[in-house]
Amino acid sequence: MQRPLNREVVRDPAIMQANPCSVGHARPSRRARLSFLPAFLTLIVALPAQEGAAAPDTQNQGAVTLTRDELSQWVETRRILSKEKQDWRLGRETLLTRIDVVKREIESLGERIEKAKKDIADADEKRQKLVDENADRTAVAKLLEERIAGIEDRVRKVLPRLPSPLRERLQPLTQRLPDPSKKDSEVALSLSTRYGNAIGVLDGISKWNREIILQTEVRDMPDGSSVEVVVVYVGLGQAYYAGKNDKNGVATVGGVGTATADAWIWKEANDLAPKIQQAISIYKNEQLAALVRLPVQIL
Repeated sequence: MQRPLNREVVRDPAIMQANPCSVGHARPSRRARLSFLPAFLTLIVALPAQEGAAAPDTQNQGAVTLTRDELSQWVETRRILSKEKQDWRLGRETLLTRIDVVKREIESLGERIEKAKKDIADADEKRQKLVDENADRTAVAKLLEERIAGIEDRVRKVLPRLPSPLRERLQPLTQRLPDPSKKDSEVALSLSTRYGNAIGVLDGISKWNREIILQTEVRDMPDGSSVEVVVVYVGLGQAYYAGKNDKNGVATVGGVGTATADAWIWKEANDLAPKIQQAISIYKNEQLAALVRLPVQIL
């Protein structure tokens, strides 16, 4: 009868050399156990051929099957552990890569936050400057509004004292002056427009006052008739007119105009008609220059 299989395994010289613990030695190291594994696997593979030739032994077959299952489980376990280690290394590398990316993103966000803070600080500074400038402009606009209101009031007071031709010439500007009965909030014109109108009126008045203006007008006589006369305006304060020449060409109708505190008035002065006519002729270069005495009223 053949000897049990497990005894042959124990007494096999190759196995005993690879695994000394089978003959009473101390427990081998992990490297010794790994060196024993190839011989053990060779033995396991060779056993089925021997078992086919020998008589079947149920106990030995069970031991071989158990050993083979345990070995398969051990190999599977090693495979799983190896795969887990590889997956862990890959996962670790992935996590480290993600950590680096997140760190770079955090640094980038930090820089952007600092830049945003600086931009906000600059914007606040500019906003404060604009607020200060707006306050200054509002104060200046208020002052200019008060001043233009005073100028417009004085212009309205001067208008009645102007000669009729000058008032008619300035009417396009004077009619645009704001109504003093309205509040400032109801005035639709801007400050620049109001200043432009007031300056235009004052410039027209100043120009009239610097010149001697000669023009033809129709004047109403005390008897209700109308006479065409030639009027010479000397600035804003004085004017003379003469007309209705006789058969000798001498003016028979004359008058003197004067600006008063409230209006421009005319006074009949027929006795001054020849002198006024002479002064007008000299101004028109129709006669030689000469001294002509005419009354002047100074307000």
